[in-house]
Amino acid sequence: MTDTTRWTAARSARDLGAFAQQVRRRRGLSQAALADELGMTRQYVSEVESGVENLYITRLFEIFDELGVDVRLVERGDA
Repeated sequence: MTDTTRWTAARSARDLGAFAQQVRRRRGLSQAALADELGMTRQYVSEVESGVENLYITRLFEIFDELGVDVRLVERGDA
C-alpha cells in the first residue's frame, strides 16, 4: 500500500455499511445482484449498508478502541 492509497476510517457498523454501499454502487451492482452473488437476501444487504448494529460488530469496535486500533477500509483494485 502506498501513501497515495485512499482509505476510509471505520468506527462503527454504519461506517462499514456506508463503505460497502459506495463500493457496490461504484461497481454498478444492485443490492439484489450482490445478495444473489453472496447467497443472501437483498434485505440483509440493505441492513448491512444501513449500519444496523449487531452485538459482534459493536463489541469488535469496542475492543479495537480499547486497544488503540484504527480500522481503515481500502478498496482493492483487483476486485
